[in-house]
Amino acid sequence: MDAHRAGHHQPVFTFIARGMEDVARKHGFRVFIANTDEDLEKEQEYVQMCLDYQVRGALVVPVGDPSRENLVRLTEHHVPFVLIDREIEGLDADLVKGDIRETSRRLVEHLLELGHERIAAVVGPLHSASSRERLDGYRDALLHKGLPVDESLIFTAPMTRDMDASFVDALVLRSDAPTALFLGNMFQYAHIVRRLRGLGLSIPQNMSVVSFGNTDDLASVDSIATAAVQPAYNYGSLGAQLLLERIEGVRKTSTRIVLHSEMVVRSSTAPPPVRMASKG
Repeated sequence: MDAHRAGHHQPVFTFIARGMEDVARKHGFRVFIANTDEDLEKEQEYVQMCLDYQVRGALVVPVGDPSRENLVRLTEHHVPFVLIDREIEGLDADLVKGDIRETSRRLVEHLLELGHERIAAVVGPLHSASSRERLDGYRDALLHKGLPVDESLIFTAPMTRDMDASFVDALVLRSDAPTALFLGNMFQYAHIVRRLRGLGLSIPQNMSVVSFGNTDDLASVDSIATAAVQPAYNYGSLGAQLLLERIEGVRKTSTRIVLHSEMVVRSSTAPPPVRMASKG
């Protein structure tokens, strides 16, 4: 049994792998885990490894829509797989994921309820369905509030340990700078908050920030983070159970499981700062 995952050392995927391994070992399966680092070529290599080693099945966190070809290869070789966290549009496959769009909406609504109207969004590359869902939830919240969606406040950035947050400099220097940020994951949070503090901004006095990420992970970066807690362990354990059903032949039709994420409100959010009107 194999798990290969797109994230670059993201702790949330560590919990997914642990959930998978706990279930697999109870049923006598050994597990090997591979990181694709959001790299399609690496994903292709690991798919080939699955075929070479004749694995019984795989849990896959796909890089994104371009992963379809790699996944089709597994199907062609009769290797069952379960998608985790990210779905591939139009691909009939077992899936375990979070309610990403709804959770994104709730995170942004929290900022709106505090009085923020200029909210910037930073999500991952849009070839990933989970990034598009984050953005959809952001848009849903603004439109429900009757606010326009300012496309100049929407950014895509890697959701990896080595992301470059320098684009934030120009954003906060704008005359119409946002008062709050909605971020895609803990690495974006860590890099962007560090950048903001380097620019002399305080969280949340000058900028409120919300993010996705396991709370314990974010706490290791910043204990004040308001964040969505994803049930990552359950992604892995339920995914492994679905995979075992496929391996044992007890189920032929695809199953889709969507899990609820909890929002934990901490002190990275506050009402927007009062800005003095310029004298005419």
